[in-house]
Amino acid sequence: MIGSSFVVRAASEDEAAACVDLWVAAVSVRDAVPESDAVRARALAKFAEPRVALVVAADPGERRDAVAGDPGDASDAVAGDARVAGFALVTAPGTGGPGDPEDAAYLSLLAVDPRTQGLGLGRDLLRAAVDAASRAGHARCVLHALEDNAPALGLYRSAGFRPWGEPFAHPLSGRPTRAWVASGDRPGPECDAVTRGSAPSRGPGAHRPGSATGPTSPAVP
Repeated sequence: MIGSSFVVRAASEDEAAACVDLWVAAVSVRDAVPESDAVRARALAKFAEPRVALVVAADPGERRDAVAGDPGDASDAVAGDARVAGFALVTAPGTGGPGDPEDAAYLSLLAVDPRTQGLGLGRDLLRAAVDAASRAGHARCVLHALEDNAPALGLYRSAGFRPWGEPFAHPLSGRPTRAWVASGDRPGPECDAVTRGSAPSRGPGAHRPGSATGPTSPAVP
């Protein structure tokens, strides 16, 4: 349980689409640009990779349609209908970049709805994702983060992630990006994350407003 209502848990398969929507919105807020079809396509491609784990921060008391503008009666919300306020996607080793450690699971995307930033959801999602990867047999996790995404980098470093290799250009924006690696016994951040103040690494996303509070702010590219 996070705060008064958010719960971090394994996602149901029908929540993947909501995670993609959150990522696209978060990147848009983070970079102050219109929502992009290219960002959506990149996120969908990441969700199509062999999956290790997908965890979400959900509010069981608020239905998705209420967030979309139809207040309805939130009292009849069910777990599968809960609003997704954040998520972290981990895919199999080798799905990140050619310079990543061969044995490391890839924290591909991490985002928090900007409206819920400041509640620690990004950190909880990060830890849950790394723990899930460890339980699946992956001793290390790697994520890609924009070099200028200070908030996201601070989160990753505090979670035990450390820079790995040389910076490279982000596939979509060309912005300097670097891999960060953490061992399973040292919980660390993500991959492409969206939370206010963070930027994407090799995937769409950054740690800014679409990932942690409000729309979505990617922490990992």
